[in-house]
Amino acid sequence: MPRSRENLLPYSILGEIIQEAAGKRVSRDAREGAAQILEELAAKIVRKAVLLSENAGRKTLKAKDIQLAYQQIKEEL
Repeated sequence: MPRSRENLLPYSILGEIIQEAAGKRVSRDAREGAAQILEELAAKIVRKAVLLSENAGRKTLKAKDIQLAYQQIKEEL
């Protein structure tokens, strides 16, 4: 089944991650909800990382930008 543009993260992978972390079965709506939240969080991290790389005078996004952006976003959660 092809993924729609709204769903970029595979539900099956998210189900495995949730199941491993929680030790419980995972419903489809739980996987869909997790996908939506994680995609929004990833987009927010990337937007902040882009600003960090631009402020550093780079056009290329680096792992350190993502990591620093994640640390800053994590404090807001």
